[in-house]
Amino acid sequence: MPSNSRNIPELYQYNIKRLIIFISFALILVGSWCLCGSQCCTFKYDHSLQISIWNRIDLLAFRFFNQWLLTHDNYTLIAKIFVTINSIIIGEIITNIVFILITTWVFSSKFVFQNHTRSFKISVLLAIIIYGMAGQMLLSKLSRDYLCPKRPSPSVVFRFSTVNLERQAISSSSSKSDSFTIDRLFEEAKNRDLVKEIAYDSWPGEHAATNTIWSLFMSTIINRSSRSLSRAKRFFMHTIIWFFAILFSVARLVSGAHWLSDCIAGGLSETLIVVAIGIYTPVFQFTTRIIYWLINRSNVNEKKLP
Repeated sequence: MPSNSRNIPELYQYNIKRLIIFISFALILVGSWCLCGSQCCTFKYDHSLQISIWNRIDLLAFRFFNQWLLTHDNYTLIAKIFVTINSIIIGEIITNIVFILITTWVFSSKFVFQNHTRSFKISVLLAIIIYGMAGQMLLSKLSRDYLCPKRPSPSVVFRFSTVNLERQAISSSSSKSDSFTIDRLFEEAKNRDLVKEIAYDSWPGEHAATNTIWSLFMSTIINRSSRSLSRAKRFFMHTIIWFFAILFSVARLVSGAHWLSDCIAGGLSETLIVVAIGIYTPVFQFTTRIIYWLINRSNVNEKKLP
């Protein structure tokens, strides 16, 4: 690892303009959502939809994604996949394993973090986890406390549960109502109590924030790596990373655990702030150096033991 006097280009490149752009865009996203006031926070499905653009987008997105749970023969497998991903235990394990495997695969390339040790690459992974989670949790806490402490998820608003298997979910109070029928979602779901689908504080989309923070950090590292890494290899890495990040985020929309605005105005805005501060200031590099120092210190102490 280079001496502490040198910056590591994959982790830190000072750019005040991009820092301002990232944070400004995040604030614009949150601000656009805040403009609809209590309509967005409580999601009142009534005449207020005529003036709240985010409510319209949320409703259209919910109808689009939730229809994948319709239990026609062609959709049964899709329903199984998304219910599994949304499992609080199994889903979390799958997500973490996939992210760790992809990170290991990317870091194993000889063109990523050239001339750096294995312990340094492990330090980067741990820094993404620790710094990313700390930043995301802090922003989520502030956002929930000061913007919208109790926002019901779609499954609460429409009294629709993919696990309890309601026969019909009336999703409209107008004269012509739309219904989502789930006549035979696979039997195992009936007995599942640990599926992330109902939330009374769905704002902001924390899973979406976590997924995209990891993805943006990984994409930044790939882009800043040695130019010896071919464009085709870079594109393939980016595709794999963002495919799984989006898949795991969309799973929450399919089950009705989150609105689209939870993920975009909430989760994505957190991602832009956390990652921008990390990669355009020394914060993320400093976090990595601390972890790397602790790992090396631990290894040295182990060698001294008789």
